[in-house]
Amino acid sequence: MYEIIIKDYINKLTEDDIIKFGKKKNINISKKDSKILYVYAKNYWREFYKGNPKELINELKEVLEKDTFNKLYMLYLDLKKKIS
Repeated sequence: MYEIIIKDYINKLTEDDIIKFGKKKNINISKKDSKILYVYAKNYWREFYKGNPKELINELKEVLEKDTFNKLYMLYLDLKKKIS
């Protein structure tokens, strides 16, 4: 059930939505980082939701601003814990 909701949301997602989400969570996401996160969200959301995204996380760690990555990673871990 959640997968259908997530898929529908991802299909409507924009780079501006990513920036707005970051602001709500007190995370400053630059335009450059929002473009990267947009591509990863569109292409790999299933892996982040149900798979083992270790390699993807390592890639993001290399390309995102350090502070942005750290805050998003902590948020990701918290959310994964809640849905498990």
